Amino acid sequence: MQPVLTHIPIIFDKSHLLTIGERLYSTSLDLVRELVSNAYDADATTVRITVQPGTITVEDNGSGMNEAQLRQYFTIGSREKRIHTISQVYKRKRIGEFGIGKFSVLTIAERFLIDTQDATTQFHASLLFDTQEWNRDPHNWHIPCNILPYDPPRGSGTRVSITKMKKMLEPIQIIRAVRERFPLGKTDFHIFVNGSEVTATSIPGKRFPVHFETPFGSVQGEVILAILPSTQQNVIDAGITIRVKEIAITKSMFGFETSHAIGTNRIRGSINADFLPITSSRNDLIQDCDEYQMVYEKMRIILRGVLREVKNLAFQRENARASEALREALDKMGRAFKKNPGLFEKDSIDPPIGYQAKRTTKQEEGYYISKAQFVDAGPSPFISNSEQTQDTPEQRPPIKRRHAILANRAIIRKMHFRNLGLVCRMERYGPGFPPSFREQGIIFINIDHPLYNKQMNNSTLLTMFISGLIAKEVALEKHPHDATEAYALHYKLLTDAFKDIKQL
Repeated sequence: MQPVLTHIPIIFDKSHLLTIGERLYSTSLDLVRELVSNAYDADATTVRITVQPGTITVEDNGSGMNEAQLRQYFTIGSREKRIHTISQVYKRKRIGEFGIGKFSVLTIAERFLIDTQDATTQFHASLLFDTQEWNRDPHNWHIPCNILPYDPPRGSGTRVSITKMKKMLEPIQIIRAVRERFPLGKTDFHIFVNGSEVTATSIPGKRFPVHFETPFGSVQGEVILAILPSTQQNVIDAGITIRVKEIAITKSMFGFETSHAIGTNRIRGSINADFLPITSSRNDLIQDCDEYQMVYEKMRIILRGVLREVKNLAFQRENARASEALREALDKMGRAFKKNPGLFEKDSIDPPIGYQAKRTTKQEEGYYISKAQFVDAGPSPFISNSEQTQDTPEQRPPIKRRHAILANRAIIRKMHFRNLGLVCRMERYGPGFPPSFREQGIIFINIDHPLYNKQMNNSTLLTMFISGLIAKEVALEKHPHDATEAYALHYKLLTDAFKDIKQL
């Protein structure tokens, strides 16, 4: 008769701890960050990382560990930090959870030594975890612990020395890793690498505060529209750092990774949401949950508003450049008119809006250029000020606009030369429309035209391009039925306007 089985034991091969630790912590830097996280949870105010050939030491002045806490420290899957979520001294939200990080250290080194002291209980001990010793006896789960004399000058703290490194880390790598992850700049937490303090990186730019509430908790932080050199404006480096309990977990663009919107590559910043669930490796978030999805949608709305403002700022800068280029072009045309005063004496062109030239310091030049007006783009290009004639815009026939307004601002400048009045209006009409055209005597210049965009980075070429458009429209107005005469006048005006230019 076969005996009846009453139970089967669950056996866990202790060598799997190293494999689990290796899977949980994908890079060697994650292991260093894990040790610093433990120091943060232990209310350390100073963490010193020393990198030497074959050795990395992480030492803190936190609360240290007594015998009971050491036992808890080596309890796999301990719930202590999940039960006591707030540190005792500085009331920090503790970030450690699983208690396997210590074993993953052995994926980059053969052993590590823990030396810890608790001033409250005057407990001092050291433990050596050696890979070879650990694997030699599969049934022995004990770690040698040496009780040491209490060292009063030292006070509380823990020192972890990782030796016999399989893969060495450079100090610059560690500095970059801790700078990205931890809340630097606080008065109660400082990190040093080889004696030099790691400071937070200050990102210059316009800041947009972030603060919103969810059913799960609050989200706070900021989005930064970074001012960066063109060499650093890489969309790969862009993103918002997501922090949980002040510790950086991952970075996200919240769906704008492939966006071609202006300014996407300049998006930086960070937010903190303590309620977001993190993966077991603590380097990513669990995204398939209501908490993350709500933050995701809220941040998309915020980033959409930031990018909309980026677009407006870009338009403002472009409008400023366009305004200056238009002024330069009108100045060139004024000089050309001055050199050819007889061109407009016969069959003169009436001023299209009938304004009278003001007396200015430029009167001796023979022409007057007004200051730029930035007006709302709309169906009426008329100028509403004291320079209008008795006819009001309401009395004039409506203009049949054959284009779409792509921006909410237009640029207007006027030039008066004798009885010739020029009004130029620069606007965005789309790349498919002409570079310039006339309606009721007003010269419209299309900022969106491809030829205009090709000259934007060269102020001289842009001035020449705009001058050419103005000269063309003036020539066509002067000789609407004679192409030969119109071309000759166009050529004459441009030649006299730019004959002092020797080199582009």
